Amino acid sequence: MQPSPWIPGDDPFCDRAPRAGLLDRSIWAVRKRFWNALATFKFRHNKPVGVPVPRRDRRLDPVFLAEQFPGIPVSNILVADRVPADEALPLVDGFYWLQVMLYRLFPPMQRGLPPIDADPQRALDEAYTLAHRRLFPAPRLPEEYRRPVDLGHIAVAGPYAFYLDRAPEGGFQWDLRKLARYEHHAGLRSLGVRVLFGVDACARRLRPTRIECELGVSVPGDERWELAQKMALCAVTTHLSLVRHFNWIHLAAGGPLAMATRNHLPPDHPLRRLLWPHVFHTQFSNRIVTLGQMAKGGDFETIFSFTHRGMCQLYEEAYADYDAIVIDPAREAERRGLLDAGFDTPTLANRLAHFEVMCRHAERYLHVYYGSDRQLQEDVGFQAWLDAWDRLVPNGVRKLLPEEITLDGAARLFGAIIYLVTVEHEAVGTGLWDYQMWTHVQPVRIYRNGQREPLDVYQRLVNANYNLNVHRTQLLTDFSYLALDQRGAEVFQQFRADLLALQSRLEKEPPARWKVYPTLLEANINA
Repeated sequence: MQPSPWIPGDDPFCDRAPRAGLLDRSIWAVRKRFWNALATFKFRHNKPVGVPVPRRDRRLDPVFLAEQFPGIPVSNILVADRVPADEALPLVDGFYWLQVMLYRLFPPMQRGLPPIDADPQRALDEAYTLAHRRLFPAPRLPEEYRRPVDLGHIAVAGPYAFYLDRAPEGGFQWDLRKLARYEHHAGLRSLGVRVLFGVDACARRLRPTRIECELGVSVPGDERWELAQKMALCAVTTHLSLVRHFNWIHLAAGGPLAMATRNHLPPDHPLRRLLWPHVFHTQFSNRIVTLGQMAKGGDFETIFSFTHRGMCQLYEEAYADYDAIVIDPAREAERRGLLDAGFDTPTLANRLAHFEVMCRHAERYLHVYYGSDRQLQEDVGFQAWLDAWDRLVPNGVRKLLPEEITLDGAARLFGAIIYLVTVEHEAVGTGLWDYQMWTHVQPVRIYRNGQREPLDVYQRLVNANYNLNVHRTQLLTDFSYLALDQRGAEVFQQFRADLLALQSRLEKEPPARWKVYPTLLEANINA
Protein backbone atom coordinates (compact mmCIF):
# COMPACT_ATOMS: atom_id res chain seq x y z
CA MET A 1 0.00 0.00 0.00
CA GLN A 2 1.23 3.47 -0.84
CA PRO A 3 0.69 6.29 1.67
CA SER A 4 -2.09 8.72 0.78
CA PRO A 5 -1.77 12.50 0.44
CA TRP A 6 -2.09 14.20 3.84
CA ILE A 7 -3.04 17.59 5.23
CA PRO A 8 -2.24 18.98 8.70
CA GLY A 9 -4.32 17.76 11.62
CA ASP A 10 -4.49 18.45 15.33
CA ASP A 11 -3.51 15.04 16.69
CA PRO A 12 -0.03 14.99 18.31
CA PHE A 13 0.51 11.40 17.16
CA CYS A 14 -0.66 12.06 13.60
CA ASP A 15 0.09 15.45 12.15
CA ARG A 16 -1.44 14.74 8.76
CA ALA A 17 -4.82 13.33 7.75
CA PRO A 18 -6.02 12.17 4.30
CA ARG A 19 -8.98 13.55 2.45
CA ALA A 20 -11.64 10.94 1.71
CA GLY A 21 -14.42 11.84 -0.68
CA LEU A 22 -18.06 10.83 -0.38
CA LEU A 23 -17.63 8.03 -2.92
CA ASP A 24 -14.60 6.61 -1.10
CA ARG A 25 -16.44 6.72 2.22
CA SER A 26 -19.46 4.98 0.70
CA ILE A 27 -17.35 2.22 -0.85
CA TRP A 28 -15.52 1.73 2.43
CA ALA A 29 -18.81 1.44 4.33
CA VAL A 30 -19.93 -1.38 2.01
CA ARG A 31 -16.53 -3.07 2.06
CA LYS A 32 -16.29 -2.90 5.84
CA ARG A 33 -19.82 -4.25 6.32
CA PHE A 34 -19.16 -7.16 3.96
CA TRP A 35 -15.88 -8.26 5.54
CA ASN A 36 -17.18 -7.80 9.09
CA ALA A 37 -20.15 -9.99 8.18
CA LEU A 38 -17.75 -12.61 6.83
CA ALA A 39 -15.66 -12.49 10.03
CA THR A 40 -18.67 -12.89 12.31
CA PHE A 41 -20.10 -15.62 10.06
CA LYS A 42 -16.86 -17.60 10.40
CA PHE A 43 -16.82 -17.10 14.16
CA ARG A 44 -20.46 -18.08 14.63
CA HIS A 45 -20.26 -21.24 12.53
CA ASN A 46 -16.90 -22.52 13.71
CA LYS A 47 -17.46 -25.57 15.90
CA PRO A 48 -14.89 -27.39 18.02
CA VAL A 49 -13.48 -30.38 16.19
CA GLY A 50 -13.83 -33.52 18.26
CA VAL A 51 -10.81 -35.81 18.53
CA PRO A 52 -11.73 -39.28 17.21
CA VAL A 53 -9.94 -42.50 18.07
CA PRO A 54 -7.04 -42.74 15.59
CA ARG A 55 -7.26 -45.03 12.59
CA ARG A 56 -4.98 -46.10 9.78
CA ASP A 57 -4.61 -43.78 6.80
CA ARG A 58 -2.32 -43.26 3.84
CA ARG A 59 1.15 -41.94 4.51
CA LEU A 60 1.74 -38.19 4.44
CA ASP A 61 4.72 -37.05 2.38
CA PRO A 62 6.58 -33.78 2.98
CA VAL A 63 6.63 -31.31 0.08
CA PHE A 64 7.80 -27.73 -0.15
CA LEU A 65 5.23 -25.09 0.70
CA ALA A 66 5.64 -23.41 -2.70
CA GLU A 67 4.51 -26.65 -4.39
CA GLN A 68 1.28 -26.70 -2.41
CA PHE A 69 0.72 -22.95 -2.65
CA PRO A 70 2.31 -21.65 -5.89
CA GLY A 71 1.43 -18.06 -5.00
CA ILE A 72 3.59 -18.18 -1.86
CA PRO A 73 7.25 -18.31 -3.01
CA VAL A 74 8.83 -19.81 0.09
CA SER A 75 11.36 -22.40 -0.98
CA ASN A 76 12.43 -24.28 2.14
CA ILE A 77 9.38 -24.87 4.37
CA LEU A 78 8.09 -28.46 4.38
CA VAL A 79 4.37 -29.19 4.64
CA ALA A 80 2.23 -32.29 4.21
CA ASP A 81 1.30 -33.21 0.66
CA ARG A 82 -2.37 -33.54 1.56
CA VAL A 83 -4.93 -33.26 4.34
CA PRO A 84 -5.66 -36.66 5.94
CA ALA A 85 -9.13 -38.06 5.29
CA ASP A 86 -10.18 -37.91 8.96
CA GLU A 87 -9.34 -34.18 9.09
CA ALA A 88 -10.88 -33.12 5.79
CA LEU A 89 -13.72 -30.59 5.93
CA PRO A 90 -14.53 -29.88 2.26
CA LEU A 91 -17.04 -27.10 2.97
CA VAL A 92 -14.64 -25.24 5.23
CA ASP A 93 -11.79 -25.74 2.77
CA GLY A 94 -13.95 -24.41 -0.06
CA PHE A 95 -14.95 -21.42 2.05
CA TYR A 96 -11.30 -20.44 2.57
CA TRP A 97 -10.52 -20.76 -1.14
CA LEU A 98 -13.51 -18.51 -1.82
CA GLN A 99 -12.18 -16.03 0.75
CA VAL A 100 -8.79 -15.92 -0.98
CA MET A 101 -10.51 -15.35 -4.32
CA LEU A 102 -12.45 -12.47 -2.77
CA TYR A 103 -9.17 -10.88 -1.73
CA ARG A 104 -8.74 -10.12 -5.42
CA LEU A 105 -12.35 -9.43 -6.43
CA PHE A 106 -13.46 -7.27 -3.48
CA PRO A 107 -10.49 -6.92 -1.11
CA PRO A 108 -10.85 -5.76 2.50
CA MET A 109 -8.24 -3.08 1.80
CA GLN A 110 -8.95 0.33 0.23
CA ARG A 111 -6.30 2.92 -0.59
CA GLY A 112 -6.72 6.50 0.51
CA LEU A 113 -8.62 5.93 3.74
CA PRO A 114 -8.13 8.20 6.77
CA PRO A 115 -6.45 6.97 9.94
CA ILE A 116 -8.25 5.49 12.90
CA ASP A 117 -9.51 7.82 15.61
CA ALA A 118 -6.90 9.34 17.92
CA ASP A 119 -8.91 8.05 20.89
CA PRO A 120 -8.01 4.32 21.06
CA GLN A 121 -11.36 3.36 22.60
CA ARG A 122 -13.27 5.12 19.83
CA ALA A 123 -11.06 3.46 17.22
CA LEU A 124 -11.84 0.06 18.72
CA ASP A 125 -15.57 0.78 19.06
CA GLU A 126 -15.71 1.74 15.40
CA ALA A 127 -14.03 -1.48 14.27
CA TYR A 128 -15.42 -3.91 16.83
CA THR A 129 -19.13 -3.83 16.17
CA LEU A 130 -22.11 -5.03 18.14
CA ALA A 131 -22.22 -8.12 15.90
CA HIS A 132 -18.67 -8.97 16.98
CA ARG A 133 -19.42 -8.34 20.66
CA ARG A 134 -22.46 -10.61 20.66
CA LEU A 135 -20.11 -13.50 19.98
CA PHE A 136 -16.99 -12.53 21.91
CA PRO A 137 -16.10 -9.79 24.46
CA ALA A 138 -14.12 -6.77 23.31
CA PRO A 139 -10.43 -6.56 24.26
CA ARG A 140 -9.52 -4.81 27.48
CA LEU A 141 -6.52 -2.54 27.91
CA PRO A 142 -3.85 -4.24 30.05
CA GLU A 143 -2.66 -2.33 33.08
CA GLU A 144 0.89 -2.32 31.74
CA TYR A 145 -0.32 -0.44 28.64
CA ARG A 146 -1.65 2.48 30.62
CA ARG A 147 0.62 5.52 30.56
CA PRO A 148 3.44 5.69 31.22
CA VAL A 149 4.24 2.47 29.35
CA ASP A 150 7.00 0.53 31.10
CA LEU A 151 9.06 -1.62 28.74
CA GLY A 152 10.94 -3.11 31.66
CA HIS A 153 7.74 -4.57 33.06
CA ILE A 154 6.44 -5.67 29.64
CA ALA A 155 9.71 -7.52 29.04
CA VAL A 156 9.00 -9.95 31.91
CA ALA A 157 5.20 -9.80 32.28
CA GLY A 158 3.40 -10.20 29.00
CA PRO A 159 3.36 -12.02 25.68
CA TYR A 160 6.88 -10.83 24.81
CA ALA A 161 8.68 -12.20 27.85
CA PHE A 162 10.64 -14.81 25.91
CA TYR A 163 12.33 -12.23 23.70
CA LEU A 164 14.53 -11.20 26.61
CA ASP A 165 18.16 -12.29 26.28
CA ARG A 166 21.50 -11.42 27.85
CA ALA A 167 23.20 -8.52 26.07
CA PRO A 168 26.89 -8.94 25.10
CA GLU A 169 27.85 -5.72 26.89
CA GLY A 170 25.97 -6.67 30.07
CA GLY A 171 22.36 -6.41 31.13
CA PHE A 172 19.59 -7.74 28.91
CA GLN A 173 18.11 -6.99 25.52
CA TRP A 174 15.41 -7.44 22.93
CA ASP A 175 17.40 -7.89 19.75
CA LEU A 176 15.21 -7.59 16.65
CA ARG A 177 17.75 -5.97 14.37
CA LYS A 178 17.34 -8.76 11.80
CA LEU A 179 13.94 -7.36 10.89
CA ALA A 180 15.71 -4.52 9.09
CA ARG A 181 16.62 -6.99 6.32
CA TYR A 182 13.14 -7.41 4.91
CA GLU A 183 11.34 -5.24 2.39
CA HIS A 184 8.53 -3.20 3.95
CA HIS A 185 5.72 -1.14 2.47
CA ALA A 186 6.59 2.32 1.21
CA GLY A 187 6.31 5.06 3.80
CA LEU A 188 6.97 2.78 6.81
CA ARG A 189 9.86 2.78 9.22
CA SER A 190 12.25 -0.14 9.52
CA LEU A 191 11.61 -2.62 12.33
CA GLY A 192 15.28 -3.30 12.99
CA VAL A 193 15.32 -2.47 16.73
CA ARG A 194 17.34 -3.35 19.82
CA VAL A 195 16.25 -2.46 23.36
CA LEU A 196 18.75 -2.61 26.22
CA PHE A 197 17.65 -3.20 29.81
CA GLY A 198 19.51 -2.77 33.07
CA VAL A 199 18.78 -4.68 36.28
CA ASP A 200 17.49 -2.73 39.26
CA ALA A 201 18.57 -5.23 41.94
CA CYS A 202 16.84 -3.41 44.79
CA ALA A 203 13.46 -3.38 43.06
CA ARG A 204 14.09 -6.79 41.39
CA ARG A 205 13.04 -5.41 38.03
CA LEU A 206 14.35 -4.35 34.64
CA ARG A 207 14.58 -0.78 33.43
CA PRO A 208 15.06 0.15 29.76
CA THR A 209 18.26 2.11 29.26
CA ARG A 210 18.36 2.75 25.51
CA ILE A 211 16.77 1.84 22.19
CA GLU A 212 18.75 1.50 18.97
CA CYS A 213 16.72 1.89 15.78
CA GLU A 214 16.68 3.89 12.55
CA LEU A 215 16.12 7.02 14.66
CA GLY A 216 19.58 6.49 16.15
CA VAL A 217 20.17 5.85 19.85
CA SER A 218 17.40 7.00 22.15
CA VAL A 219 17.41 7.05 25.96
CA PRO A 220 14.54 7.49 28.43
CA GLY A 221 13.33 11.07 28.57
CA ASP A 222 14.68 12.27 25.25
CA GLU A 223 12.35 13.61 22.56
CA ARG A 224 12.52 10.43 20.48
CA TRP A 225 11.94 7.96 23.31
CA GLU A 226 8.18 7.56 22.89
CA LEU A 227 8.49 6.87 19.15
CA ALA A 228 11.44 4.54 19.68
CA GLN A 229 9.43 2.66 22.28
CA LYS A 230 6.55 2.25 19.82
CA MET A 231 8.99 0.99 17.20
CA ALA A 232 10.27 -1.61 19.66
CA LEU A 233 6.76 -2.83 20.49
CA CYS A 234 5.82 -2.83 16.80
CA ALA A 235 8.88 -4.98 16.02
CA VAL A 236 8.30 -7.50 18.80
CA THR A 237 4.58 -7.96 18.11
CA THR A 238 5.30 -8.39 14.39
CA HIS A 239 7.91 -11.06 15.06
CA LEU A 240 5.64 -12.82 17.54
CA SER A 241 2.73 -12.98 15.09
CA LEU A 242 4.64 -13.87 11.94
CA VAL A 243 7.55 -15.93 13.25
CA ARG A 244 7.10 -17.29 16.74
CA HIS A 245 3.43 -18.12 16.21
CA PHE A 246 2.72 -19.29 12.69
CA ASN A 247 6.20 -19.98 11.34
CA TRP A 248 7.64 -21.77 14.36
CA ILE A 249 4.65 -23.36 16.10
CA HIS A 250 2.50 -24.24 13.10
CA LEU A 251 5.05 -24.83 10.34
CA ALA A 252 8.47 -25.61 11.81
CA ALA A 253 7.37 -27.83 14.73
CA GLY A 254 3.64 -28.62 14.71
CA GLY A 255 3.18 -29.75 11.12
CA PRO A 256 6.23 -32.08 11.14
CA LEU A 257 5.18 -33.46 14.54
CA ALA A 258 1.75 -34.41 13.21
CA MET A 259 3.26 -35.97 10.07
CA ALA A 260 5.75 -38.07 12.03
CA THR A 261 3.03 -39.19 14.46
CA ARG A 262 0.66 -40.32 11.70
CA ASN A 263 3.38 -41.98 9.61
CA HIS A 264 5.34 -43.86 12.26
CA LEU A 265 3.11 -44.56 15.26
CA PRO A 266 0.35 -47.10 14.52
CA PRO A 267 -3.15 -46.21 15.76
CA ASP A 268 -2.87 -48.61 18.72
CA HIS A 269 0.61 -47.49 19.78
CA PRO A 270 0.56 -45.99 23.29
CA LEU A 271 2.55 -42.92 22.21
CA ARG A 272 0.12 -42.30 19.35
CA ARG A 273 -2.67 -42.16 21.92
CA LEU A 274 -0.70 -39.82 24.19
CA LEU A 275 0.00 -37.38 21.34
CA TRP A 276 -3.27 -37.73 19.45
CA PRO A 277 -5.31 -35.00 21.21
CA HIS A 278 -2.44 -32.60 20.52
CA VAL A 279 -1.76 -33.32 16.84
CA PHE A 280 -5.16 -34.17 15.35
CA HIS A 281 -6.36 -31.68 12.71
CA THR A 282 -2.97 -30.00 12.43
CA GLN A 283 -2.62 -30.45 8.67
CA PHE A 284 -6.07 -29.05 7.91
CA SER A 285 -5.51 -26.15 10.29
CA ASN A 286 -2.16 -25.29 8.73
CA ARG A 287 -3.58 -25.47 5.23
CA ILE A 288 -6.42 -23.00 5.74
CA VAL A 289 -4.35 -20.61 7.84
CA THR A 290 -1.61 -20.58 5.21
CA LEU A 291 -4.22 -19.74 2.59
CA GLY A 292 -5.81 -16.91 4.52
CA GLN A 293 -2.70 -15.32 5.95
CA MET A 294 0.32 -15.96 3.72
CA ALA A 295 -1.31 -15.64 0.28
CA LYS A 296 -0.86 -12.48 -1.74
CA GLY A 297 -3.31 -9.97 -0.27
CA GLY A 298 -3.63 -12.09 2.90
CA ASP A 299 -3.64 -10.94 6.50
CA PHE A 300 0.13 -10.89 7.05
CA GLU A 301 0.98 -8.70 4.07
CA THR A 302 -1.84 -6.21 4.58
CA ILE A 303 -1.68 -5.85 8.37
CA PHE A 304 2.02 -5.84 9.16
CA SER A 305 4.92 -3.81 7.80
CA PHE A 306 6.40 -6.22 5.26
CA THR A 307 5.54 -6.55 1.60
CA HIS A 308 4.62 -10.02 0.36
CA ARG A 309 8.18 -10.51 -0.89
CA GLY A 310 9.63 -9.29 2.41
CA MET A 311 7.31 -11.53 4.40
CA CYS A 312 8.25 -14.59 2.32
CA GLN A 313 11.97 -13.88 2.77
CA LEU A 314 11.44 -13.50 6.52
CA TYR A 315 9.64 -16.86 6.60
CA GLU A 316 12.45 -18.63 4.75
CA GLU A 317 15.21 -17.27 6.96
CA ALA A 318 13.36 -17.57 10.29
CA TYR A 319 12.37 -21.17 9.46
CA ALA A 320 16.01 -22.04 8.73
CA ASP A 321 17.02 -20.48 12.08
CA TYR A 322 14.43 -22.40 14.14
CA ASP A 323 15.79 -23.90 17.35
CA ALA A 324 13.57 -26.52 18.96
CA ILE A 325 14.84 -25.51 22.41
CA VAL A 326 12.04 -22.89 22.41
CA ILE A 327 9.45 -25.61 23.16
CA ASP A 328 11.07 -26.27 26.56
CA PRO A 329 10.47 -23.06 28.56
CA ALA A 330 12.91 -23.92 31.34
CA ARG A 331 15.81 -24.71 29.02
CA GLU A 332 15.07 -21.68 26.86
CA ALA A 333 15.03 -19.46 29.95
CA GLU A 334 18.33 -20.94 31.11
CA ARG A 335 19.90 -20.34 27.69
CA ARG A 336 18.72 -16.71 27.76
CA GLY A 337 20.14 -16.19 31.23
CA LEU A 338 16.77 -15.55 32.89
CA LEU A 339 17.03 -18.00 35.79
CA ASP A 340 18.06 -16.31 39.05
CA ALA A 341 19.06 -13.17 37.16
CA GLY A 342 18.18 -10.77 39.96
CA PHE A 343 14.73 -9.69 38.79
CA ASP A 344 11.24 -11.17 38.92
CA THR A 345 9.99 -13.14 35.90
CA PRO A 346 6.25 -13.60 36.48
CA THR A 347 5.40 -14.78 32.96
CA LEU A 348 8.11 -17.42 33.13
CA ALA A 349 6.77 -18.60 36.50
CA ASN A 350 3.28 -18.94 35.02
CA ARG A 351 4.55 -20.91 32.03
CA LEU A 352 6.73 -23.20 34.16
CA ALA A 353 3.78 -24.06 36.40
CA HIS A 354 1.94 -25.42 33.35
CA PHE A 355 5.05 -27.11 31.97
CA GLU A 356 5.57 -29.01 35.23
CA VAL A 357 2.01 -30.39 35.12
CA MET A 358 2.49 -31.51 31.51
CA CYS A 359 5.81 -33.21 32.22
CA ARG A 360 4.29 -35.07 35.17
CA HIS A 361 1.45 -36.25 32.93
CA ALA A 362 3.90 -37.58 30.33
CA GLU A 363 6.03 -39.22 33.01
CA ARG A 364 3.06 -41.07 34.53
CA TYR A 365 1.93 -42.20 31.10
CA LEU A 366 5.34 -43.50 30.00
CA HIS A 367 5.81 -45.44 33.22
CA VAL A 368 2.49 -47.20 32.60
CA TYR A 369 3.58 -48.56 29.23
CA TYR A 370 7.36 -48.89 29.59
CA GLY A 371 9.02 -50.83 32.40
CA SER A 372 12.52 -49.49 31.79
CA ASP A 373 14.64 -47.10 29.76
CA ARG A 374 15.77 -50.00 27.59
CA GLN A 375 12.21 -50.94 26.72
CA LEU A 376 11.62 -47.45 25.37
CA GLN A 377 14.95 -47.44 23.54
CA GLU A 378 14.00 -50.71 21.82
CA ASP A 379 10.56 -49.47 20.75
CA VAL A 380 10.84 -49.44 16.96
CA GLY A 381 7.83 -47.14 16.56
CA PHE A 382 9.22 -44.57 18.99
CA GLN A 383 12.62 -44.54 17.27
CA ALA A 384 11.06 -44.21 13.81
CA TRP A 385 8.84 -41.37 15.05
CA LEU A 386 11.78 -39.56 16.66
CA ASP A 387 13.98 -39.98 13.57
CA ALA A 388 11.23 -38.67 11.28
CA TRP A 389 10.42 -35.64 13.44
CA ASP A 390 14.13 -34.89 13.81
CA ARG A 391 14.58 -34.94 10.00
CA LEU A 392 11.56 -32.77 9.29
CA VAL A 393 12.25 -30.01 11.84
CA PRO A 394 14.87 -27.42 10.85
CA ASN A 395 18.03 -28.12 12.92
CA GLY A 396 16.41 -31.20 14.48
CA VAL A 397 14.85 -32.05 17.85
CA ARG A 398 17.28 -34.58 19.34
CA LYS A 399 18.89 -31.79 21.36
CA LEU A 400 15.77 -31.97 23.55
CA LEU A 401 16.75 -35.48 24.72
CA PRO A 402 19.79 -36.74 26.62
CA GLU A 403 22.37 -38.62 24.55
CA GLU A 404 21.13 -41.88 26.03
CA ILE A 405 17.34 -41.86 25.91
CA THR A 406 15.66 -42.36 29.27
CA LEU A 407 12.06 -42.44 30.38
CA ASP A 408 12.56 -39.21 32.32
CA GLY A 409 14.16 -37.50 29.33
CA ALA A 410 11.39 -38.67 27.02
CA ALA A 411 8.77 -37.50 29.53
CA ARG A 412 10.26 -34.01 29.40
CA LEU A 413 10.15 -34.12 25.59
CA PHE A 414 6.50 -35.17 25.51
CA GLY A 415 5.66 -32.60 28.17
CA ALA A 416 7.33 -29.96 25.99
CA ILE A 417 5.24 -31.06 23.01
CA ILE A 418 2.02 -30.67 24.98
CA TYR A 419 3.24 -27.31 26.28
CA LEU A 420 4.04 -26.16 22.73
CA VAL A 421 0.61 -26.79 21.24
CA THR A 422 -1.37 -25.61 24.28
CA VAL A 423 0.37 -23.01 26.47
CA GLU A 424 2.81 -21.55 23.95
CA HIS A 425 0.17 -21.47 21.22
CA GLU A 426 -2.29 -19.72 23.54
CA ALA A 427 0.28 -17.14 24.65
CA VAL A 428 1.35 -16.11 21.15
CA GLY A 429 -2.05 -16.48 19.47
CA THR A 430 -5.25 -15.64 21.30
CA GLY A 431 -3.09 -14.23 24.10
CA LEU A 432 -2.55 -11.12 21.97
CA TRP A 433 -6.25 -10.23 21.99
CA ASP A 434 -5.92 -7.76 24.87
CA TYR A 435 -2.65 -6.34 23.52
CA GLN A 436 -2.46 -6.01 19.76
CA MET A 437 -5.58 -3.90 19.24
CA TRP A 438 -4.21 -0.98 21.30
CA THR A 439 -2.11 0.48 18.52
CA HIS A 440 -1.65 3.83 20.27
CA VAL A 441 0.82 1.88 22.47
CA GLN A 442 1.78 -0.99 20.19
CA PRO A 443 1.34 -0.05 16.51
CA VAL A 444 1.35 -2.75 13.84
CA ARG A 445 2.90 -0.25 11.42
CA ILE A 446 5.06 2.83 12.02
CA TYR A 447 4.50 5.47 9.34
CA ARG A 448 7.28 7.92 8.62
CA ASN A 449 4.84 10.83 8.33
CA GLY A 450 3.43 10.15 11.80
CA GLN A 451 0.00 8.91 10.75
CA ARG A 452 -1.86 6.23 12.64
CA GLU A 453 -2.93 3.00 10.91
CA PRO A 454 -5.55 3.58 8.19
CA LEU A 455 -9.06 2.30 8.82
CA ASP A 456 -8.64 -0.76 6.59
CA VAL A 457 -5.39 -1.92 8.20
CA TYR A 458 -6.84 -1.61 11.70
CA GLN A 459 -10.13 -3.26 10.74
CA ARG A 460 -8.29 -6.23 9.30
CA LEU A 461 -6.11 -6.47 12.40
CA VAL A 462 -9.22 -6.62 14.57
CA ASN A 463 -10.95 -9.24 12.42
CA ALA A 464 -7.84 -11.42 12.13
CA ASN A 465 -7.34 -11.49 15.91
CA TYR A 466 -11.06 -11.94 16.48
CA ASN A 467 -11.10 -15.15 14.47
CA LEU A 468 -8.18 -16.52 16.49
CA ASN A 469 -10.64 -16.70 19.38
CA VAL A 470 -13.11 -19.14 17.80
CA HIS A 471 -14.18 -22.00 20.03
CA ARG A 472 -11.93 -25.05 19.86
CA THR A 473 -11.57 -28.37 21.66
CA GLN A 474 -10.39 -27.56 25.17
CA LEU A 475 -7.41 -29.13 26.90
CA LEU A 476 -9.67 -29.86 29.90
CA THR A 477 -11.71 -32.25 27.76
CA ASP A 478 -11.73 -35.77 29.19
CA PHE A 479 -9.58 -37.67 26.68
CA SER A 480 -9.56 -40.92 28.65
CA TYR A 481 -11.59 -42.56 25.85
CA LEU A 482 -8.42 -42.46 23.74
CA ALA A 483 -6.52 -44.68 26.18
CA LEU A 484 -5.64 -48.26 25.27
CA ASP A 485 -6.70 -49.58 28.67
CA GLN A 486 -7.89 -48.56 32.11
CA ARG A 487 -4.39 -47.68 33.30
CA GLY A 488 -3.97 -45.20 30.48
CA ALA A 489 -7.45 -43.80 31.06
CA GLU A 490 -6.58 -43.09 34.67
CA VAL A 491 -3.49 -41.16 33.58
CA PHE A 492 -5.59 -38.94 31.30
CA GLN A 493 -8.07 -38.38 34.13
CA GLN A 494 -5.28 -37.49 36.55
CA PHE A 495 -3.91 -34.97 34.05
CA ARG A 496 -7.28 -33.26 33.93
CA ALA A 497 -7.43 -33.23 37.75
CA ASP A 498 -3.94 -31.70 37.93
CA LEU A 499 -4.91 -28.97 35.45
CA LEU A 500 -7.99 -28.13 37.51
CA ALA A 501 -5.83 -27.96 40.65
CA LEU A 502 -3.46 -25.58 38.87
CA GLN A 503 -6.43 -23.48 37.77
CA SER A 504 -7.58 -23.22 41.36
CA ARG A 505 -4.12 -22.17 42.52
CA LEU A 506 -3.68 -19.56 39.80
CA GLU A 507 -7.09 -18.05 40.52
CA LYS A 508 -5.86 -17.17 44.00
CA GLU A 509 -3.08 -15.01 42.53
CA PRO A 510 -3.60 -11.40 41.40
CA PRO A 511 -5.10 -11.47 37.87
CA ALA A 512 -3.29 -10.13 34.80
CA ARG A 513 -4.23 -9.95 31.13
CA TRP A 514 -1.11 -11.90 30.10
CA LYS A 515 -1.65 -14.86 32.41
CA VAL A 516 -2.37 -18.28 30.95
CA TYR A 517 -4.89 -20.45 32.78
CA PRO A 518 -5.76 -24.12 32.10
CA THR A 519 -9.38 -23.18 31.37
CA LEU A 520 -8.17 -21.01 28.46
CA LEU A 521 -6.08 -23.70 26.82
CA GLU A 522 -6.99 -25.57 23.67
CA ALA A 523 -5.90 -29.14 23.15
CA ASN A 524 -3.95 -28.43 19.96
CA ILE A 525 -3.22 -25.84 17.26
CA ASN A 526 -6.40 -26.65 15.34
CA ALA A 527 -7.84 -23.48 13.80
